[in-house]
Amino acid sequence: MLKISKKTIIRFIWWWLVIIPGIPFVLGTLGFAIYVYWPRDFSSATQFPLTRGIEYISLSAHGVKGSPADWSDELQSLMATNPYPQLGDIKQQNHSIDWQEFSGNVFLCSVAGRKIGVEMGKRIAKQTSVKAIHAIGHSCGAFVVLGICEGAKSVHSQLIVQTTYLDPVSVYSGIFWDYGIEHFGSCGDFSDTYIDTRDTVPGSNQLLPNSHTTDVTPKKPTKDEHYPPHDWPTRFYIDGYKQNQVPVYYRNQ
Repeated sequence: MLKISKKTIIRFIWWWLVIIPGIPFVLGTLGFAIYVYWPRDFSSATQFPLTRGIEYISLSAHGVKGSPADWSDELQSLMATNPYPQLGDIKQQNHSIDWQEFSGNVFLCSVAGRKIGVEMGKRIAKQTSVKAIHAIGHSCGAFVVLGICEGAKSVHSQLIVQTTYLDPVSVYSGIFWDYGIEHFGSCGDFSDTYIDTRDTVPGSNQLLPNSHTTDVTPKKPTKDEHYPPHDWPTRFYIDGYKQNQVPVYYRNQ
């Protein structure tokens, strides 16, 4: 009669209850990581004409499954035609970032957005005339903003950078849930954030410890009731800019 040792039984149970069931999870996680971090060509989003001799540039990035037409185009047009007084005498450029090719996937947008931002930030910082950058991002576009700051500062640490976050998504790479909360505002000379606490998107309804955060939840007028919580901060910011009620950070060097 075949005798099976207790050690063999334990090993058998271990394999069938732990090892084998865990294989799909490990392979799935590995496949997901490869998909998210796979090298991509981001030139469709990062390559845009830079005006010669610019000293100040503002850029804005739409969120996941969004488009520049949602709010970004309007904001940059407003900034171009109605600059704040401290920006009136310097040569400026305004750019609404179109990264729809990479922002449509909620699992990809954070990693892709950050890489896009880093590439853009480095490219802008290499323009010797540039003195300041103002990067504004909504939802997953917050990672584009973070990347712009990181890229620019890696090339020119003394370059003035303001980062503005509008209802930012915090989840990075699909697994780091508090990444944005911990990092947004940590790069740059000044950072401001606008949130709606009724939003259920992770991170979009919380105060950011590294950024001056404004809760705009109670500030919505009746005429703007149709804006959902996740989109309301973008409208609040545009209206605030029109009335010179949101900060624009710039100092002469």
